Amino acid sequence: MRGFMLRPKIGLDWDDVTAPFNSIAIKMANEKYEMDPPLTLEEIDSWENTGRASVIKEFYGDEELYYRQHVPEKNKKAVRKLMEIADVYFITAIAPEFMGIRARQILKEFPELPHENIILGTAKNLVQFDIILDDAIHNVLETPATYPVMMRKPWNWKMTGLLTVNELSEFVSLVRQIIRASHTKGGKIETPSVLALVGPSGSGKTEIAAKLCEMDGFASPKTYCTKRSSKHHYISEEEFDKQSFFEKTMYAGIKYGTKKEEIQAVLDQGKCAVMPLDMCGAIAMKRHFPTAIIFIDRDKEFLIQNIVEEDFSVEEKTLRILSIDAEKRNRQICDYVIDNRNNGGVQALLSYM
Repeated sequence: MRGFMLRPKIGLDWDDVTAPFNSIAIKMANEKYEMDPPLTLEEIDSWENTGRASVIKEFYGDEELYYRQHVPEKNKKAVRKLMEIADVYFITAIAPEFMGIRARQILKEFPELPHENIILGTAKNLVQFDIILDDAIHNVLETPATYPVMMRKPWNWKMTGLLTVNELSEFVSLVRQIIRASHTKGGKIETPSVLALVGPSGSGKTEIAAKLCEMDGFASPKTYCTKRSSKHHYISEEEFDKQSFFEKTMYAGIKYGTKKEEIQAVLDQGKCAVMPLDMCGAIAMKRHFPTAIIFIDRDKEFLIQNIVEEDFSVEEKTLRILSIDAEKRNRQICDYVIDNRNNGGVQALLSYM
């Protein structure tokens, strides 16, 4: 049963979510040491900052880094949109000697924010919010928040199953979907529209999409993928990064992308565009197309068995199994929930058409 949420309490991280942090530390390292080639943000591929990236830890204790932080205008705009629909708090982990600088910085960037809505410290797991947004995996996994959301960064790319966004503007859309889903129920799905199929790995999203596309009135836009697969159009990571995808995501270290014109082409034919997606991709669809977000549900035991039997690496199997509970929680913010036990998902979905 969905909880009724009119005005949620949101905890926003500051560093690398609202304001740049590691990118400034990298710039300072490049300036001081004239690194060749220059250090890039993509080299911070773990929270531990190993390898060449370890040099930036030196600047975490430099006061200048904190004075260089400024919130981009697009992020200010997104935060103010959040303030219209939610009670926003900044909860930020920072060393005691820099707490004064951080508090003054937040109030300068957002003078309308109540002073008591600034929470300084590292024990983020002790504070209760409805929704949080953070880039640190441990903060997202340990929070008691009903909806933990992760800001995608190079150091958390391999995590899967969690609610994720790439920009604060995407987070605003996600929050709106959470509020909307908490007090509305879906009626009939209109045609044409995007059918965004979400759910844990092994729940049957791809199979349902394939069966629907065998029927009149349904089609699947081309999806690009950095892993060779019969289900997607393969593209190298280098080529993937050059493309202007409308919707893109990463699942278990594999990149997926879709182009806007190919989705529109399906809708222009009067058909439903059937697309297995993660929640981030589904929310992106909803911002631009008429979209029904449909959660495909299966028993956890079945999901684990399905993942184990797939031809995945041990790391990928582990990530997919660990993500099951987090992905099942996403059902609360979907427009429709389809029970796919005994492979009855197609008929259950068609009952809403």
